[in-house]
Amino acid sequence: MRTRVTRVSWAWGARYHRGASSFPVPPPGAVDVAELLRDATAAEERPSAAPARRTPAQCSVLLFPGQGSQVVGMGRGLLGFPRVRELYDAARCVLGYDLLELSLHGPQEDLDRTVHCQPAIFVASLAAVEKLHHLQPEVIENCVAAAGFSVGEFAALVFAGAMEFSEEPRMELRTLNLLGRRWYH
Repeated sequence: MRTRVTRVSWAWGARYHRGASSFPVPPPGAVDVAELLRDATAAEERPSAAPARRTPAQCSVLLFPGQGSQVVGMGRGLLGFPRVRELYDAARCVLGYDLLELSLHGPQEDLDRTVHCQPAIFVASLAAVEKLHHLQPEVIENCVAAAGFSVGEFAALVFAGAMEFSEEPRMELRTLNLLGRRWYH
Protein backbone atom coordinates (compact mmCIF):
# COMPACT_ATOMS: atom_id res chain seq x y z
CA MET A 1 0.00 0.00 0.00
CA ARG A 2 1.52 3.28 -1.11
CA THR A 3 0.44 6.68 0.00
CA ARG A 4 1.12 9.76 -2.06
CA VAL A 5 2.38 12.59 0.09
CA THR A 6 2.54 16.17 -1.12
CA ARG A 7 5.40 18.22 0.23
CA VAL A 8 4.69 21.73 1.30
CA SER A 9 7.63 24.07 1.41
CA TRP A 10 7.48 26.60 4.15
CA ALA A 11 9.38 29.79 3.70
CA TRP A 12 10.01 32.00 6.69
CA GLY A 13 7.44 34.78 6.67
CA ALA A 14 5.36 33.22 3.89
CA ARG A 15 1.95 31.67 4.34
CA TYR A 16 0.43 28.65 2.72
CA HIS A 17 -2.39 30.08 0.60
CA ARG A 18 -3.89 27.02 -1.03
CA GLY A 19 -7.48 26.90 0.19
CA ALA A 20 -8.65 29.08 3.06
CA SER A 21 -6.02 28.20 5.63
CA SER A 22 -4.67 30.96 7.80
CA PHE A 23 -2.08 28.96 9.73
CA PRO A 24 1.10 30.88 10.40
CA VAL A 25 4.47 29.64 9.31
CA PRO A 26 5.75 26.91 11.61
CA PRO A 27 8.57 27.90 13.94
CA PRO A 28 12.15 26.87 13.19
CA GLY A 29 12.82 23.24 14.13
CA ALA A 30 9.21 22.18 13.52
CA VAL A 31 8.65 18.58 12.50
CA ASP A 32 7.92 17.87 8.85
CA VAL A 33 4.74 15.77 9.10
CA ALA A 34 5.08 14.52 5.53
CA GLU A 35 8.52 13.14 6.34
CA LEU A 36 7.19 11.41 9.47
CA LEU A 37 4.38 9.80 7.47
CA ARG A 38 6.81 8.63 4.80
CA ASP A 39 9.12 7.13 7.43
CA ALA A 40 6.21 5.39 9.16
CA THR A 41 4.96 3.94 5.89
CA ALA A 42 8.43 2.66 5.00
CA ALA A 43 8.78 1.07 8.44
CA GLU A 44 5.45 -0.74 8.05
CA GLU A 45 6.49 -2.18 4.70
CA ARG A 46 9.71 -3.71 6.08
CA PRO A 47 9.26 -7.31 7.19
CA SER A 48 9.73 -7.79 10.91
CA ALA A 49 11.56 -10.73 12.40
CA ALA A 50 9.12 -13.30 13.76
CA PRO A 51 9.75 -14.41 17.33
CA ALA A 52 11.10 -17.92 17.68
CA ARG A 53 8.28 -20.39 18.22
CA ARG A 54 8.45 -23.11 20.78
CA THR A 55 7.51 -26.62 19.86
CA PRO A 56 4.62 -28.15 21.82
CA ALA A 57 7.14 -30.38 23.58
CA GLN A 58 8.77 -27.24 25.00
CA CYS A 59 5.53 -25.82 26.46
CA SER A 60 3.41 -26.71 29.45
CA VAL A 61 -0.06 -25.78 30.63
CA LEU A 62 -1.21 -26.11 34.23
CA LEU A 63 -4.83 -27.02 34.95
CA PHE A 64 -5.99 -26.67 38.54
CA PRO A 65 -8.81 -28.88 39.89
CA GLY A 66 -12.11 -27.71 41.27
CA GLN A 67 -14.57 -28.69 43.94
CA GLY A 68 -15.24 -32.41 43.96
CA SER A 69 -11.60 -33.45 43.71
CA GLN A 70 -11.08 -33.37 47.48
CA VAL A 71 -10.22 -36.60 49.24
CA VAL A 72 -9.04 -37.35 52.75
CA GLY A 73 -5.24 -37.68 52.65
CA MET A 74 -4.69 -35.06 49.96
CA GLY A 75 -1.54 -33.10 50.51
CA ARG A 76 0.24 -35.88 52.42
CA GLY A 77 2.89 -36.33 49.71
CA LEU A 78 3.52 -32.59 49.52
CA LEU A 79 4.57 -31.90 53.11
CA GLY A 80 8.27 -32.54 52.50
CA PHE A 81 8.61 -29.63 50.11
CA PRO A 82 9.57 -26.09 51.19
CA ARG A 83 6.75 -23.62 51.89
CA VAL A 84 4.01 -26.26 51.91
CA ARG A 85 3.69 -26.28 55.70
CA GLU A 86 3.81 -22.47 55.61
CA LEU A 87 0.80 -22.50 53.26
CA TYR A 88 -1.15 -24.71 55.64
CA ASP A 89 -0.06 -22.65 58.68
CA ALA A 90 -1.28 -19.48 56.98
CA ALA A 91 -4.57 -21.21 56.16
CA ARG A 92 -5.00 -22.17 59.83
CA CYS A 93 -4.47 -18.55 60.91
CA VAL A 94 -6.93 -17.20 58.35
CA LEU A 95 -9.64 -19.86 58.60
CA GLY A 96 -9.51 -20.52 62.32
CA TYR A 97 -9.24 -24.30 61.97
CA ASP A 98 -6.50 -26.76 61.03
CA LEU A 99 -6.95 -27.29 57.29
CA LEU A 100 -3.98 -29.67 57.12
CA GLU A 101 -5.47 -31.92 59.82
CA LEU A 102 -8.83 -31.95 58.04
CA SER A 103 -7.17 -32.66 54.68
CA LEU A 104 -5.04 -35.49 56.04
CA HIS A 105 -7.44 -37.18 58.48
CA GLY A 106 -10.95 -36.03 57.60
CA PRO A 107 -13.66 -37.06 58.14
CA GLN A 108 -14.64 -37.05 54.47
CA GLU A 109 -18.09 -35.60 55.27
CA ASP A 110 -16.50 -32.50 56.79
CA LEU A 111 -13.99 -32.16 53.96
CA ASP A 112 -16.84 -32.37 51.43
CA ARG A 113 -18.55 -29.29 52.89
CA THR A 114 -17.95 -26.34 50.56
CA VAL A 115 -16.71 -24.17 53.39
CA HIS A 116 -13.85 -26.66 53.90
CA CYS A 117 -13.20 -28.21 50.50
CA GLN A 118 -12.68 -24.96 48.58
CA PRO A 119 -9.83 -23.71 50.79
CA ALA A 120 -8.45 -27.27 50.94
CA ILE A 121 -8.30 -27.59 47.15
CA PHE A 122 -6.88 -24.09 46.78
CA VAL A 123 -4.04 -24.68 49.26
CA ALA A 124 -3.33 -28.22 48.01
CA SER A 125 -3.12 -26.89 44.44
CA LEU A 126 -0.55 -24.27 45.40
CA ALA A 127 1.32 -26.90 47.42
CA ALA A 128 1.41 -29.12 44.32
CA VAL A 129 2.96 -26.21 42.39
CA GLU A 130 5.69 -26.07 45.05
CA LYS A 131 6.42 -29.76 44.47
CA LEU A 132 6.46 -29.30 40.70
CA HIS A 133 8.77 -26.30 41.08
CA HIS A 134 11.32 -28.43 42.93
CA LEU A 135 11.07 -31.65 40.92
CA GLN A 136 10.55 -30.26 37.42
CA PRO A 137 11.32 -26.52 37.37
CA GLU A 138 11.35 -26.50 33.56
CA VAL A 139 7.60 -27.21 33.57
CA ILE A 140 7.02 -24.02 35.56
CA GLU A 141 9.48 -22.01 33.44
CA ASN A 142 7.91 -23.17 30.16
CA CYS A 143 4.32 -22.73 31.26
CA VAL A 144 2.38 -20.83 28.60
CA ALA A 145 -1.05 -20.96 30.24
CA ALA A 146 -2.82 -21.74 33.49
CA ALA A 147 -6.49 -22.50 33.95
CA GLY A 148 -8.73 -23.81 36.66
CA PHE A 149 -12.11 -25.36 37.08
CA SER A 150 -14.35 -23.71 39.67
CA VAL A 151 -12.21 -22.97 42.73
CA GLY A 152 -9.15 -23.96 40.69
CA GLU A 153 -9.50 -20.61 38.93
CA PHE A 154 -8.27 -18.90 42.10
CA ALA A 155 -5.14 -21.10 42.18
CA ALA A 156 -4.56 -20.49 38.45
CA LEU A 157 -4.84 -16.73 38.97
CA VAL A 158 -2.37 -16.80 41.86
CA PHE A 159 0.02 -18.99 39.86
CA ALA A 160 -0.21 -16.68 36.85
CA GLY A 161 0.43 -13.62 39.02
CA ALA A 162 -2.96 -12.09 38.24
CA MET A 163 -3.91 -12.19 41.93
CA GLU A 164 -1.51 -11.07 44.59
CA PHE A 165 -0.16 -13.82 46.79
CA SER A 166 2.14 -12.46 49.46
CA GLU A 167 3.45 -14.70 52.15
CA GLU A 168 -0.03 -15.79 53.14
CA PRO A 169 -3.21 -16.27 51.13
CA ARG A 170 -5.48 -14.22 53.43
CA MET A 171 -7.76 -12.60 50.86
CA GLU A 172 -8.25 -15.71 48.76
CA LEU A 173 -8.99 -17.99 51.71
CA ARG A 174 -11.38 -15.51 53.32
CA THR A 175 -13.22 -15.15 50.02
CA LEU A 176 -13.51 -18.91 49.61
CA ASN A 177 -14.62 -19.31 53.21
CA LEU A 178 -17.30 -16.60 52.89
CA LEU A 179 -18.58 -18.02 49.59
CA GLY A 180 -18.93 -21.46 51.12
CA ARG A 181 -20.82 -20.13 54.15
CA ARG A 182 -23.15 -17.90 52.12
CA TRP A 183 -24.13 -20.39 49.43
CA TYR A 184 -24.32 -23.63 51.34
CA HIS A 185 -25.42 -22.79 54.89
